[in-house]
Amino acid sequence: MGRHDSTGKHGTALSGVLRSVLCVVTASLSLTVSAQGLPRVEPEQAGMSSARLALLDSTLKHYVDNGHVPGFVAGIARHGKLVYLQSAGWQDIEAQQPMQDNAMFQIRSMTKPIASLAVMQLIGQGRLNLTDKVSQYIPSFADMEVFDDPTDFNSTTHKPQREITIEDLLLHISGLSHRDRPLYQSRQVRSRADTLAQLVEKVAAVPLIAEPGTLWNYSISTTVLGRIVEIVSGQDFDDYLQAQVLTPLNMPDTGFYVEPDKLSQLTQVYRINQGVLVREPQMDVPITVDPPLKEGAAGMVSTVPDYLRFLQAMLNGGELDGSRVLNPDLVRLMLTDQLPAAVLPISLSPPTVMADLGWGYGFSVVIDGSKSGFMRNTGEFGWNGSLGTFSWADPQTGLSAVLMMQVQPSGAFNLSSLFKSLAWQAMID
Repeated sequence: MGRHDSTGKHGTALSGVLRSVLCVVTASLSLTVSAQGLPRVEPEQAGMSSARLALLDSTLKHYVDNGHVPGFVAGIARHGKLVYLQSAGWQDIEAQQPMQDNAMFQIRSMTKPIASLAVMQLIGQGRLNLTDKVSQYIPSFADMEVFDDPTDFNSTTHKPQREITIEDLLLHISGLSHRDRPLYQSRQVRSRADTLAQLVEKVAAVPLIAEPGTLWNYSISTTVLGRIVEIVSGQDFDDYLQAQVLTPLNMPDTGFYVEPDKLSQLTQVYRINQGVLVREPQMDVPITVDPPLKEGAAGMVSTVPDYLRFLQAMLNGGELDGSRVLNPDLVRLMLTDQLPAAVLPISLSPPTVMADLGWGYGFSVVIDGSKSGFMRNTGEFGWNGSLGTFSWADPQTGLSAVLMMQVQPSGAFNLSSLFKSLAWQAMID
C-alpha cells in the first residue's frame, strides 16, 4: 500500500468538536442506497475509519460554509462498497437549490475515459486496430500537414513522416491541438453546434503541431475517436455509448446533456472572481439541450454515484454486477502506461511537468508515486475535468473516489489534493 500510514496523525482520540461532527455524519451515512449506486456499508466494514471520514466531511464543508465554493458531492468506495457519499452547498445559488447526492455535473475531460472504453471495445471485437491509420476511416487525415514552426500559425508546413494512428489518438501523441488553445480557436475548429462529422473535417484542415508519435500534447484526439466509433459501429456516438457502456454499467444519469425530466439535478457553474462566486454564462448550445456535437473529449454530464460505478468496473477488470464491458487484458492496457519513453515527462502547462504520470489508453496512470506531491501508489489511474470534477482509483488498495464541483478555476483551494489526502488517511487496513 505504498506510503499509506494507517497510524496517521488523525487516528488520535476525537476532540469534542470532532465527535459532534462524527455524530452528524454517521447519522447521514445510512445504508439506504439508490438503485444505481454501489452497495453501501459502514466504513469499518471496508477497512475505513468513520472518524477520519468525518474529518474529511467537515473539511470539505468548511469551504462551502465560508462561501469559497458553491457546493460539492463527494463519494468514496473501497473493494466495491460505498463508504462515503455526501453533498453540501448549492446546485443553484440564486435559486437557493440545495446540492443533492445525485446532482449532475459537467464532467468535461472525465468524459475521455468513457469514450476511450468504446474504442477499446471495438478493438476487442476485431473491428478496429491500434495500428490503423485514422485516414482509413476519415480520408481527409491522409492529407494533413505539420507546421515547420508550431509557434507560428502562419509558418510553412510539410508532410508528416507518418500518418496518425488510433493509438496516437488514444495516447495524445497525434500532433493535434486542444479545443481551447489559440490554434484551434483562431481557426474556429470546435463548435457544439457542429456534428462530429463536421468537426473532424475542420480538424483535418489545420496543420499538426508535431510529428505523430513525438510529443505528448493533451488534445481534441478523443473527440476524433468518437467519430471513428460512429463510422465503425454504424451508430451515433451517444447511442453507442448508451447501449454498450452506460446501460450495461447502470449509469442512468450520464450522457451528453441534462434531459428535461432531470433538470432538478442540474448543477450550475460558478467562477471565483475576487473572492466572490459569479455564475458563468451558458455555452452556445446549453448543457440542457441535446448538442449536435457529441464530444468524447469533454462533453458529458454525470453524477458521483454513476462515475464510481464506472471506476469500479475498471478496477474489476471490465465487469460490474454481472455485466462485462471489456475483457481484462484490454482493461490492463487502458490502466497501464503506454507512452514511449521519448515523450516523458508529460505536462499540461510547461514548464510544470507531471513527473509521476504516464498515460494509458484512456486514463492517466501513476508511473512513480514517489514523485507525486501527495500520497499515491504507482498504478493508480483516473483523470479530472476543467470545471472542478476529480476522480481516481487505486488497484493496490481497492480505493476509488470522486469529487464533483462546478467552479472555476477548477483547482481552487487545492481541494482535490486535500480530499485525496484525507481519503487516504481514512484507510485503517
